[in-house]
Amino acid sequence: MARTLCWALACCGLAWASPAIGKTPKLVGNWTVNIELSQAVQPKNANARWYEGLGGNFSTSVSVGGIPVPVGGNDPQPEGGGGIPNPDMLRCQSFTIEITGDDMLLTYAEVGTERLRQGYYRGRRNKWTSTHLSTDYESTSRKVTRTLEIQKDGRLLMSVKINPKKGKTRRFKRVFDRT
Repeated sequence: MARTLCWALACCGLAWASPAIGKTPKLVGNWTVNIELSQAVQPKNANARWYEGLGGNFSTSVSVGGIPVPVGGNDPQPEGGGGIPNPDMLRCQSFTIEITGDDMLLTYAEVGTERLRQGYYRGRRNKWTSTHLSTDYESTSRKVTRTLEIQKDGRLLMSVKINPKKGKTRRFKRVFDRT
């Protein structure tokens, strides 16, 4: 009798939990940056521009005596040599989120891919729900915290905080539309 009752409760528990297991998270899909909304939500960084590292056709210039003078490249942090590049998440204009088994796969257009495992794995702490993804890691030179969150209007808000060991903390926010 007790064994039958245990089996019945276990089957009811599986039947109750199975709809949640098969549900696709709202984060899954293709996302493209919304430039206007990204400008509006950008935090005030002393030495960072909202479009830093996007790799698009954004131009900056300095005016000296009324004559525009071009400034370096779009990415003030060089890829090789001098500085550490921004996370891939900041260097793309569109990306795709997929669930592959127990992992989450982020494919950044023209930048690369990233596979995330739930929990603590290889120095990264990753956790996600249907509408929220957060990941953080620490290297010898900096700590990076990243979050993706579905807003009430259905857009995706990306927040990245880069905290160098010997420097000012920089925060970036981007708003993405589903494509």
